[in-house]
Amino acid sequence: MVSKIMEVKNLQVGINHDNRDVAIVNGISFHLNKGETLGIVGESGCGKSMTSLSLMGLLPPGVRWQDGDIQVDKLQFKNFKNKDWRKVRGKKISMIFQEPMSSLNPVYTVGDQIMEMVLNHENVSKKLARVRALEMLHLVGIPRPNQVLDEYPHQLSGGMRQRIMIAIALSCNPEILIADEPTTALDVTIQAQILELMKKIQNQLHMSIVLITHDLGVVAEMCDRVVVMYAGEIVEVAQIVNLFDSPKHPYTQGLLKSLPDINVQKEYLSSIPGVVPAPGNMPIGCRFAPRCPMAHERCKEAPPLLTTSDGSEVQCWLYDDGAEKEEIR
Repeated sequence: MVSKIMEVKNLQVGINHDNRDVAIVNGISFHLNKGETLGIVGESGCGKSMTSLSLMGLLPPGVRWQDGDIQVDKLQFKNFKNKDWRKVRGKKISMIFQEPMSSLNPVYTVGDQIMEMVLNHENVSKKLARVRALEMLHLVGIPRPNQVLDEYPHQLSGGMRQRIMIAIALSCNPEILIADEPTTALDVTIQAQILELMKKIQNQLHMSIVLITHDLGVVAEMCDRVVVMYAGEIVEVAQIVNLFDSPKHPYTQGLLKSLPDINVQKEYLSSIPGVVPAPGNMPIGCRFAPRCPMAHERCKEAPPLLTTSDGSEVQCWLYDDGAEKEEIR
């Protein structure tokens, strides 16, 4: 029996604009099982990173929690104050940020930054915290860890800084790790090393991972299930095999068709026309309808609900009657 470690229910976060609430993430619901890797994918501006920041209580100034709840085990995050979040961050749920150079403090050594996390959550001495920091550097495969412990972030390469971020995030053995575009700033070789490292540590520590990315190649490599987001909403949830073999939503199909195929020679790659609508200017019906080649009148009149089709959940009027329609050609 697979058990859920985290459940997000009707999460809505946004801003107040002209005396009205404008949702950036609009009523999304999903869950994370123990030991699995859940991918959240979509174009830039679809709400992926804002969702991840909501899970950590790190919403930027001006953005606020409007509705919904997040539950991890028996904890409900809805009414958390800053002091409550500080107890949870790093201990129960931790995060790897997209750009390590802007996330690491340039005036503190690597060892100090790992020790800070340990000292905040564990009742240990500085000596034991330093030992833990050294253990974490060994765990993430940092060469010459004794020397790196006393070095500063600017003295390290991009790949090593990302490993330091992973060491900090895992220093208190969190149950859930959120990775927000963890390989975006790295070259292809280092990307592969970081992904392999994350899989290895996940198996060792039996933790769950939420992987935020726009790279479907990374999704295929890492994930068990995938949440596809568009314009602040979830449009499809599927097992990884189902997503690539039988994508349901026209948006998901468009994303997959934009991938290069080594067996097919093309002058141009496929693309989805148009752009993601701005939060304050959403279409009345389906948010993808203005860009969808399969849209009809109903799509422009009312937003669809998530329905089930062949084991996947899809938010599209094409599946309202339960009958599967022809894919985009």
